[in-house]
Amino acid sequence: MFTKALFAAVLLAVLPAPVLAGGSSKNDKALEAALKVYGKAVRWNDFETARESVDPQLRTPGGFSEADEAYYKRFQISGYLLKSAERSDAQTYSQRVELRIIDVASQTERTQTDRQTWRYDPVAKRWWLTSGLPKLD
Repeated sequence: MFTKALFAAVLLAVLPAPVLAGGSSKNDKALEAALKVYGKAVRWNDFETARESVDPQLRTPGGFSEADEAYYKRFQISGYLLKSAERSDAQTYSQRVELRIIDVASQTERTQTDRQTWRYDPVAKRWWLTSGLPKLD
């Protein structure tokens, strides 16, 4: 009995809000996929892949630079936990994620809130992160 309750609590903590809401439209499924890809990339410190989720209109020209790579290598993500989510309309989604960040040089860990906003692009049929990659320092 305790094991089932623990499993349910863990499942609720890691699933994005659209999954919990039972979203079934193509738009909802696209959001679930985008959040999963982005969350996995951030959890594994793969910010070059995470950058591909950023709205192309907001990306800096020239791609993920050596300076970007050096910046994100200064940190290690040790936790990524969804704290809240809001779907204001079919084209807009926002979520608040708690990041646990280890400074590689000092080996100190701290938490930081990442407030993400996403918009649906009906032409590309995908969701874009409009708030950009998190600033970790």
